[in-house]
Amino acid sequence: MASHGGWTLVPARVDDFEELLALRLRAMRESLTHLGRYDEARARERLAEGYVPENTHHIEVQGQRVGFLVLKHLSHAFRLDHLYIDPLWQNHGLGAKAMRWVCKQADAEQLPVELCALKDSDANRFYLRWGFAKVGEGEWDNDYLRMPATPSVRAVRRFWAALQARNWPKARSCLYDDVQTVWWASGERIAGADALIDVNARYPEGWTIQLLEVEHLQDGRVMSLARVDHPPRHFFATSFFQVDDGRIAGIEEYWATVEVPPEWRSAEAFPGITRFDPTEDPRAQIP
Repeated sequence: MASHGGWTLVPARVDDFEELLALRLRAMRESLTHLGRYDEARARERLAEGYVPENTHHIEVQGQRVGFLVLKHLSHAFRLDHLYIDPLWQNHGLGAKAMRWVCKQADAEQLPVELCALKDSDANRFYLRWGFAKVGEGEWDNDYLRMPATPSVRAVRRFWAALQARNWPKARSCLYDDVQTVWWASGERIAGADALIDVNARYPEGWTIQLLEVEHLQDGRVMSLARVDHPPRHFFATSFFQVDDGRIAGIEEYWATVEVPPEWRSAEAFPGITRFDPTEDPRAQIP
């Protein structure tokens, strides 16, 4: 049994299967019915084929079972086979707490997490917000993968979070004194940590950072994609960080302004083009 501040993970037993199945059916009924796929026999078969009590934990709140997860530790990755919260307990932050626990296990061993989610279910948006990337799809499910957060990735996330909080001393502590920053879109170089923090601190207020992606690249750098909402305008920043021993030594950024496509590039003129709202990105979250 592991307690996590208001909720508890309790190991499952062999004779818990029927209770787990009933909870899964309650949690999935709406999504599966929407797709015309609600089938209790199929659900039983799917849960039974991979049911290993050692990999299964009840999610409990004050002794009440409100969900469960099945996390398998494979040689190359963690596999999240199931994560369900009872409908009566959804939207209480329990799914986020469970996912934070899953990611912590994977990051500690520097292993990815893989899973699949039912197409058109709300779970797809949930997993995207937790840094999972869609890597494939089948007839009914989407495949997702989350790479482990390295120390360098965590350093970049801390920097973005400090900027969003306007915690300038903390943001400054994420940088080496002689950090070099290049803003390619405007042709500016910023020498040193103090200058970079001063530029950000003086930027006109009213902005909110939405972090979309943070990834460790094979060459050792960290790439982040962020959207900055500063009504009525919106901007995208693609940034490449050089990180050494937990602090940022260099930054190269490419900024782009969200704008309406030109009139000649209309959906009517090009049948293959559809338009969407770039601010409605399920990955976006305030760092």
